[in-house]
Amino acid sequence: MDKRRLVVGISGSSGSLLGIRFLEALKQVGVESHLVLTSSAHITIHQETHYTASQVMALADYSYSPKDIGAAIASGSFPTLGMVIIPCSIKSLSAVANSYADNLLQRAADVTLKEGRPLLLVVRETPLHPGHVRLMELAAAAGAILFPPVPAFYTRPASLDDVVDNLVGRVLARLGIENAWYHTWSGVSAPPTGEDATRAALLALPALTLATVGRDGRPHTAAVFFVAGVGSRLYFYAAPDGALARDVQADPHAAVSLLAQTRRPAEAQTLSLRGTVHAVSPGAEASEAEARYRAKFPFAPPPAGE
Repeated sequence: MDKRRLVVGISGSSGSLLGIRFLEALKQVGVESHLVLTSSAHITIHQETHYTASQVMALADYSYSPKDIGAAIASGSFPTLGMVIIPCSIKSLSAVANSYADNLLQRAADVTLKEGRPLLLVVRETPLHPGHVRLMELAAAAGAILFPPVPAFYTRPASLDDVVDNLVGRVLARLGIENAWYHTWSGVSAPPTGEDATRAALLALPALTLATVGRDGRPHTAAVFFVAGVGSRLYFYAAPDGALARDVQADPHAAVSLLAQTRRPAEAQTLSLRGTVHAVSPGAEASEAEARYRAKFPFAPPPAGE
């Protein structure tokens, strides 16, 4: 097979963002995607995200109507790496478990099994009653891989995006596709304590508040996405012709504030730092900062002024 191809099904189950992010990830790892979006998925996408169904279909290299039962992916002669239904509704699970091929998504899944290719079902339902469990057992017996989207908390996710990214990375890894979003367990390490633990947790946050002084002598603040480097260095992007860049060119001194969200104000954890801001010259430090930023925000588009 010259091209790496993967069939992707997005059903009407809650969790459509998982499928959307998965399509974005396939583009980044160079895998050709063949998408089937069910009619119920159109509704869920509208309810749960800011995407339209058309925008989601545009993320795929090829997109098919569920009614197109004669599409290439309906035949085992069309070579692929396998198929992922993400998210997978109980209805789609039932079709797989019972070899019921009433539409293209179901037919493509059945073809994947009969050809001995991996079929991952990201079943998004809870709690489960005995009928659901029975369907899972039947699907597993037929050769499907049950992959409920259970978060991995050892990665210490700081946001829903972190959870989604890691889940997508784990699905790719299960298919043997290397990616930057799957973080392997490296063993138990001594946990930081006291102030070190608080500092580590705050530096894992996605954004900070940066205070600078403009040419007019007046203070300005901005919220910026950042990544922590070695020591006390923090890295972020700023448009070279923007207000923030003009501020630090006039006066490089700045202050930083981080605040962890808590239910009780009295339990709030904060970190305040003061220092100087300067552009990082191309080289080893810039490459390291770039790598850290991409690891923390793997699906972020290149910021303006990169």
